[in-house]
Amino acid sequence: MSPSTLRALAVLGAAGLFAAAAAPAGSATASQAPSHGKTYDHVLLLSVDGMHQSDLHWYVVHHPDSALASLLQHGTEFTNAQTPFPSDSFPGMLGQVTGGNPKTTGIYYDVTYNHRLLDPTASSTAVPTRADCAAGHPGANVTFDESLDISPDRLDAGQGLPRLPGDILQMTSDPQTLIDPTKLPID
Repeated sequence: MSPSTLRALAVLGAAGLFAAAAAPAGSATASQAPSHGKTYDHVLLLSVDGMHQSDLHWYVVHHPDSALASLLQHGTEFTNAQTPFPSDSFPGMLGQVTGGNPKTTGIYYDVTYNHRLLDPTASSTAVPTRADCAAGHPGANVTFDESLDISPDRLDAGQGLPRLPGDILQMTSDPQTLIDPTKLPID
């Protein structure tokens, strides 16, 4: 499994824990899920990029003793869930966790374009000068992926955890410290 995949799984797990902590018990209504009068204290969000409902059913039929089959048997399945439109993995995950769609979040893909910002290459220093900004041409890609990490090829984004993947839960609670500021667009 690649470092990017492991990082994505860690983020999904953290997002699920965050969603569970943020949502009050029993917050799903009957119109949202077939709760059958039950309330829930915890939420586990599983998101598999590219997986469709039919893929899940095929897998469960062919692997009835799997963890996914057990989850379906004991949990609540949202069979009428829809992806945001236009659909892609990053805005889709934002939609599942925040309820926002690309139009409201402004995120249509893991890279967007902003007409007012300057490209990071407009400055050769981490803190651009007024002269850098005056000389730059407005318009820059804005990325929302691991390419902004201090070390994009490391599962810990460059934090320096010694025993990966085992130490992944020791990630910093201040993730901004793992972003290389020279890769950010300039405002």
